[in-house]
Amino acid sequence: MEGNRTEWTVPAQLRRRAEERPDDIAHRLVDVDDLSFGRWDRESNAAARGLLARGVRPGDRVLLPCSTSDWTRYAVAWAGVLAAGAVAVPVSRSAGRDAVRAVWAASGAVCVVGGDLASLPDARHLSLADLLAAGSPEPLPDGPAPGDDAEIIYTSGTTGVPKGVVASHENVLHPLRSPHPGPTRTALHALPPGTTVGQGLLVQPLSARPHRTATLGGFTADGMLAAIGRQRPTDVVLVPAMAIALVTARGAAEHDLSSVRQVRTTSAPIHPATLEALAALFPAARIRNVYSTTECWPRRLATDFDRDRPGSLGRPSAGAQVRIVDPDGVELPPGIPGDVQLRSDAPQRRYDGETGASAVFLRDGWTRTGDVGMVDADGYFFLVDRNPDLVNTGGLNVSTLDVEATMMDFPGVVEAAVCGVPHPVLTECVVAAVRAETGLDLDGLREYVRDRKGPAAPHRIVIVDDLPRTFLGKTDKKRLREQLAGQPDRGNDPPRTPTEIYLAGLWAEALDLDRVAATDDFLRLGGSSLTAMEVTSRATEELGREITVRDLLDATSLRAFAVRVDAAAAREAVGRRD
Repeated sequence: MEGNRTEWTVPAQLRRRAEERPDDIAHRLVDVDDLSFGRWDRESNAAARGLLARGVRPGDRVLLPCSTSDWTRYAVAWAGVLAAGAVAVPVSRSAGRDAVRAVWAASGAVCVVGGDLASLPDARHLSLADLLAAGSPEPLPDGPAPGDDAEIIYTSGTTGVPKGVVASHENVLHPLRSPHPGPTRTALHALPPGTTVGQGLLVQPLSARPHRTATLGGFTADGMLAAIGRQRPTDVVLVPAMAIALVTARGAAEHDLSSVRQVRTTSAPIHPATLEALAALFPAARIRNVYSTTECWPRRLATDFDRDRPGSLGRPSAGAQVRIVDPDGVELPPGIPGDVQLRSDAPQRRYDGETGASAVFLRDGWTRTGDVGMVDADGYFFLVDRNPDLVNTGGLNVSTLDVEATMMDFPGVVEAAVCGVPHPVLTECVVAAVRAETGLDLDGLREYVRDRKGPAAPHRIVIVDDLPRTFLGKTDKKRLREQLAGQPDRGNDPPRTPTEIYLAGLWAEALDLDRVAATDDFLRLGGSSLTAMEVTSRATEELGREITVRDLLDATSLRAFAVRVDAAAAREAVGRRD
């Protein structure tokens, strides 16, 4: 097939692997199904013929609702769509019914394969089983060209507006062009298809180097650890939430993890403390972090965890480039943060409906990530923050990743997520939500992060049972922001105790308000560190009690602050008796 125009297309590469290794397993859905290369090729050919017989034409879009629990069926349907010359539009079922409907409407798909009738009652539904029964397993005589569209992945994009990112066959297969020699590698994961990382795992076995995936139908820390012992994978692929679950699982070190030679983390920023814990859990493995975006893929940075530069995502690998530019597109010197852009020799992606250069896919081959980062004097890249997550508090730009990394170093913190919530004076105030072990020294944590981060330290730290997450397990900062900012309207419950009445007058004067209710929140009323210092200084002097700024900022209402003030009086009374 050398020199054929279809050489670097998915059906051509699948056919080649099926000819070379028909009985080798390409994809394993653990404890459910094994999909060999031969079967994958035959069934995808049959599915393609079934689609064409039902009127699907090259270039048509086909919606593919999918999940980890149907990984092998999805692999057949996806390859069948591409073999027919059509365009796959995967959407993870776990994203929710509204997301499935939105992708259906935006993509212009002509039909759905394997979808839920209730989710899309007006769509044309086709059963994969019916397609396989009706079609011949023989390869189609004509196939797509390398530059033809292969798939569209929907993402929020850098603007926050959901957009379809279109990838050609060449783009999808580009990471496989230079396979490294060696024995078969097996990558164990529990990540859904229909995402950038999931689609990368789907394609990986098509490499000339023997490679298979082993997919868990669902993720639990105990299930993943046990599967490593049974499946003996060489690679484990995780998103940060999964990594945290593994390193904090009880009895994790009792499992046999010796087969693992590489742990890959991807999809979201991961804190150095978690990487260090992974290195301890998998002592024989490289701990490798991958940085990219749906728009940029396969342009990426990948590096082994470096204890000398724990916050760095490394230097670009061969064929990849990174640059940091200012708002005018001028490249910035080392150490200065700015807009992160990636480039490589891989074909560039595009947004559906766009042609040529755009605000994200630039004319000179660079692609904007939408993130803020910098490169040091030695060429090492550091991600400062996702652009929408940067917090502007009183004119100071705060990196939530930097604050989170500091908090994660404190004993007892399992996971930290920092965001900015609206503030009438500061623009935003910094708030942290923390998952913690029992007995966390919360006052010690506040002091620790305040000592290290100064004005960037959170104004308030909230202990939570869990964090809002996307279907891929990433912390959903938008929902977290809404939850932490979602205070009720100003209450009508008046101050009742003498302490509440006194403090209400003090707050009203400091914040220039007509009244303050017992349920009002100092920060939400417009309080800041400066006004908190004014209030606590006066209260300490006039009441003769030792009241701190932290007592005020950590209290979520006037009434809660009054309780702290009364507690300070009680402590001092005990001290005088002693």
